[in-house]
Amino acid sequence: MGLPDVSRAHTLVRMGGGAQEGDRRRADRLRAAFLASFLDAAALPPGMCRIRPPDAAAAPSGGRTVHQGRAIWLGTPDAELYRLDDTRWLLPSPRRAGELARELPELPATPPLAGAGDDPPGAGHVSVLQVGPVVARLQAVPGEGSALPDGLAADLGRLVAQQISVLAGAALDLRRPAWHPARWISRPGR
Repeated sequence: MGLPDVSRAHTLVRMGGGAQEGDRRRADRLRAAFLASFLDAAALPPGMCRIRPPDAAAAPSGGRTVHQGRAIWLGTPDAELYRLDDTRWLLPSPRRAGELARELPELPATPPLAGAGDDPPGAGHVSVLQVGPVVARLQAVPGEGSALPDGLAADLGRLVAQQISVLAGAALDLRRPAWHPARWISRPGR
């Protein structure tokens, strides 16, 4: 008794119907890691109030980012640190993140809010940091007649570097798995 004659053509069929559910859970965990990478009240001088919570706007299809978001903190108008803009980008690759990090210093800094008319736009300190596929931009603006405390920008920069390192690690751990033959089966005749 011989084997039935079958076509030598094979069709690959994806195993497991839960691929979309896995992608959704992975995306939710990546979004949570992205939001956790922003500074919180404990990292900032007392009296700072968040006026814009971090958001994690997913990039439009065809966009160059995976996630992007910004949080804004305000203190009193005469505080040493009046405003802090904390911006993050998660990009598909470290190469694209490097390109964005090189572009960011050329962009004009956000001017302080109304009421600080004596300060030139962009007064303060701007830091751009990159770790893997993550870029962070931190802009610290002093209050009226004040200067940023010595070392504050460096301390915040170190903290942001730690946080984006964690996010970069999470992005690496949560990336879609590479194609592997064990995830596919071959069905003859299809």
